[in-house]
Amino acid sequence: MAFVTSTPKTINTTGASATGSDGASNRTYTISDSRLMTSGLDLIVNGATLHEGASNDYTISSGVITFLNALWDASIIKINYFVTSSQTVYAENLKYATTQQLADIIGVSSSIPSWDIAGTPTNEAVGIGDDSTTQFYLNQQNIIASSYTLYANAVAMTDVTHYALDLTTGEITLTAAGVTLLTTNALTAKYNYFSNGMSDAFVNSVLSRAEKEVENTTNTLYTDATQTNPAYTLETEIQPSFCYFNDQIITSKKPLIDVSTTLSGALTSSASTVSLAVGTGDDYPTTGNILVGSEAISYTGITTDSLTGCTRGILGTTSGVHSHGDAIHSTMLFLSNTSEGTAVTFTIQPWDSGMYATENGLMFSFADSVFTASYYPDRLTKSGVANRVKMLYYHGYDSIPTDITRLTLLFAKRQLITDNIGKAMIAGRNEFRPEMLNADMEEITRIVNSYIVFSMGNT
Repeated sequence: MAFVTSTPKTINTTGASATGSDGASNRTYTISDSRLMTSGLDLIVNGATLHEGASNDYTISSGVITFLNALWDASIIKINYFVTSSQTVYAENLKYATTQQLADIIGVSSSIPSWDIAGTPTNEAVGIGDDSTTQFYLNQQNIIASSYTLYANAVAMTDVTHYALDLTTGEITLTAAGVTLLTTNALTAKYNYFSNGMSDAFVNSVLSRAEKEVENTTNTLYTDATQTNPAYTLETEIQPSFCYFNDQIITSKKPLIDVSTTLSGALTSSASTVSLAVGTGDDYPTTGNILVGSEAISYTGITTDSLTGCTRGILGTTSGVHSHGDAIHSTMLFLSNTSEGTAVTFTIQPWDSGMYATENGLMFSFADSVFTASYYPDRLTKSGVANRVKMLYYHGYDSIPTDITRLTLLFAKRQLITDNIGKAMIAGRNEFRPEMLNADMEEITRIVNSYIVFSMGNT
């Protein structure tokens, strides 16, 4: 079934990309996407969520965001928003499990053709075309997403191109191309459906809630890094100072994902396109920031293995010249070189010489040369001085573990059991058995304990 739905998008940028002068109010930033939805926008600057309204922090009209208060070029801006799109998806895009998997685990999936031993499986005869009819109906309702195929005279038809299917009602609407393909031939179908009357949209919403419960319970995220331009989650974290003898900073979000590659060719100080090593462009999110040497660079797009729309020398760094083969990282660390009681000034730390992130992403470590008396007058001898460490990093798992799919399905099953108990009690039936809710708890606890991430800070 093809219909208009909402798709989440994220822009990571800085105040330098807005109009107006550094530190001025009423600066504007334009989201150049005609599909932008007017509701659901989330605007975050330096980790603080802004509030919409003429008497608050910002206004938005026709994709133009106006920052009503002072906005600095070094400010880190994150914009979460939704766009409308026509897709063959249902409700929300699921990440960890499918509606078919949940139907299978609770035993409510039936199939056409039926594979009963006594019969010969044949596709369902839906109807006969007449070069004009566009509407047909399947024999069953509550079709399971991505489980169906329609055939015109035994030739597979293409969803969206040839037809749209309403999963709840089983209604088929042929497009003009579908009518042409079918002509006066037989229309047949094979598909799976929910045998207990649940709709795919409802099951999708149950799984969506279960996925959020998985993320909240384990305190981490899971991303399929095999996809083109994975949607990693960027964390901007500011911590207090650490003690002089402590050479490790522990991030609160884990595992840390550092997307790294090298420059393909030299990079001038004014270039707005950064060429990556061949075959690595698909590894990067569609928008974001990178670190080359001691320079932070933002980008707004990717073309093959090139980052485009680059803004050079962001976040207080200086645009510079870089050589072919220089390392590129997505993880950034800034330390304050100002004393307690003075305005915070952050200085970026280059990879390998000033910092590095361990492969498992649990901590940053620093070279001894970083801790010099001239650079740090007294800050590092005192722990707990506010806002002296700033980190920008992607976090989460770069694959979807099978245990996480299993955990999602178990959480979803518990939701359905709870709903069923509620229905029975409202109807005056006494069908509640406590063991129904506890049956999966041992497995749930085992999986959660294997993946849970505890937030930690510097001590």
